[in-house]
Amino acid sequence: MPEYRNAAMTFANISDLVNYDTFETIKDFILKQGHRMTYRNYDNNNPHYQFEGFNVFLGADIGQGNINNDTEISDFNQLTIADWESDICYYNLIIVRKGDLKPRKAWVLPAMKEGEVYLVDYYEKGLDTMRNNLPTYLEVIKNKLNSHFPPFDH
Repeated sequence: MPEYRNAAMTFANISDLVNYDTFETIKDFILKQGHRMTYRNYDNNNPHYQFEGFNVFLGADIGQGNINNDTEISDFNQLTIADWESDICYYNLIIVRKGDLKPRKAWVLPAMKEGEVYLVDYYEKGLDTMRNNLPTYLEVIKNKLNSHFPPFDH
């Protein structure tokens, strides 16, 4: 898996695990079926869904420009899987949509490409380990989506 380093952060393309359409489907599910919960000091009222064993939060694509994560102000390009019982508590997935590179949307780092999804290792836990653990969470998410939008097979 090619890794990229930007300052203190490493990231990798994970579109083979979570493609563009899958990210958007998960985002839409959270916005429709979830609720709001603040989980960090950066912003408030994050769209949230509690899956069995972990939580998933969305972050606005203009960062603190949408500090209350209002769907009328901006879209969401950050999906954070939070498992507070695990050695790795946060898995940050970033989608880069067409046109996101020019205005430099929040979370988008140099060397990321449009139409792709990335895993960002903000806390230096190790991308290989994170990538190996990610399918366990994605399977739970996929099973929940299947119960709401059958058949979901992205």
